[in-house]
Amino acid sequence: MDTLDTLLFIVTRKNYRIGAGLPPNHKGDCYILRATPVGKLMKATKIIFSPDGEMFSVHGGDLYRGPMPSEQDLDWFSAAKKVGKVDWGNFKFLLFDPHGDLYAVANDGDLYKGPAPTNENMSWLYRQATKIGRCKWNSLQALFFDPEGALYAVKSDGRLVMGDPPTSLEDNWFDTCISVSDDDWSKLTHFISFSPEGELCCINEDTGYMYKFPRTTIVKTTYSHHEAQAMGRGFKLGLLFAFTTDKLIHSIEHLEFIPESGEIVSRSRVVLKRQIYKNKTEALLKHNFSFSQTLNETSNFTHEHSFTMKKGAMITFSAGIPCIDETDGKISIKERAIHTWNMETIGTRDSFTSASDVTVPPNKSLCMTASVTRAVLKVPYRAQICTMFGYRATIKGTWIGSSFYNLMVSQDDYRPSALLLRHVLKHLKCDDTAQ
Repeated sequence: MDTLDTLLFIVTRKNYRIGAGLPPNHKGDCYILRATPVGKLMKATKIIFSPDGEMFSVHGGDLYRGPMPSEQDLDWFSAAKKVGKVDWGNFKFLLFDPHGDLYAVANDGDLYKGPAPTNENMSWLYRQATKIGRCKWNSLQALFFDPEGALYAVKSDGRLVMGDPPTSLEDNWFDTCISVSDDDWSKLTHFISFSPEGELCCINEDTGYMYKFPRTTIVKTTYSHHEAQAMGRGFKLGLLFAFTTDKLIHSIEHLEFIPESGEIVSRSRVVLKRQIYKNKTEALLKHNFSFSQTLNETSNFTHEHSFTMKKGAMITFSAGIPCIDETDGKISIKERAIHTWNMETIGTRDSFTSASDVTVPPNKSLCMTASVTRAVLKVPYRAQICTMFGYRATIKGTWIGSSFYNLMVSQDDYRPSALLLRHVLKHLKCDDTAQ
């Protein structure tokens, strides 16, 4: 897969509107005016993105997570999932490393590391996170990772430093980190971060200009302000900033299943209709056994990619659906149809109709049964998708669903079960006793 487009997110100071788009690359580019409006983030105090493109934001003391914003007039918090309570207003820094681990610096100076929270009723700070640093971390002006996992910081004296992230309280990161610049970075911490491509970017809080330090083919160990390239203006209007990649699926342009690589997990018979015909006369009795039934089945898509869809989104696409070929019993693809996909499930229908004459001999009973075979299938798929900002990619995964086939109508002599006979005889005995 090609490298995904980098997106820059900005939350404005005045009305908490979210803008998103490709980062600026020219000094005269007023990014805030051309950014695509993608929602609101009312009263947000922090935003960060996980490596797989999911957004996390702090509102008051609560933490929320959800897909990348995409609806212009929607307050993202109203659709996001709350995954933390109370504590999250007490952190100075929140940041993800490239592996998806969350780091947090408390206002008292302690550094914590843990998994991305998923449950608002479980305290991340006291139940999931591990303290790996003490006291000094709140003295930093900025803290961030590069794409390779090195930890960078702007110290209280304005020095830019880097080092391997600490793993325990025994690691003295402040003594082992190294300086990577002779300049004062204090005025560049309004926003300072590496882009997903590895370019160091920062905003001058006095001028509102954004600068970048181009990535080189060799490992870069020093950053001089003389190397900085102005890449946009007007950023004093921004309150919060974050980089991410364009991973929000906007449309499915093509989807195909790969039946030759699929497997039949199980088979079972499903009864559609059963009817008993009793003839207590001395003549033949004729009936018609008929039915028409539609079976609804929900199938699941598993996916092996990091693309997402906005919550509740439904995407319509045209594609065949896996089924069992009645002639050879192998997996094939049913005729193309319009389907709706929500990244997890899809509804399918199979209809069956049958009619047959039934002749019941005198003083006999017949049982007519209509049944089909239900096969559970696992079939790989690949799809061409288009993201929110026009990036095209191929995604892969597995479809798990059912196929109904092999309609059979059977006729058998009907005999009451032993349990039913005992029940009838018991009532007859009770009637005789009562008389």
